[in-house]
Amino acid sequence: MILTALVAVVENFKYALGILVEGMAGIFIFMGLFYALIIILNNIFKQRKKQ
Repeated sequence: MILTALVAVVENFKYALGILVEGMAGIFIFMGLFYALIIILNNIFKQRKKQ
């Protein structure tokens, strides 16, 4: 009885870890793309220094 409950808990935990990894990967991918966009836009619209 306890063993089947433990197996169910471990199964649910593995499923939750999979969702966690997908979410964290999505966040880091978005942050990387956003950072790249900032760098690209910064290079396109460079401010000219006045002399």
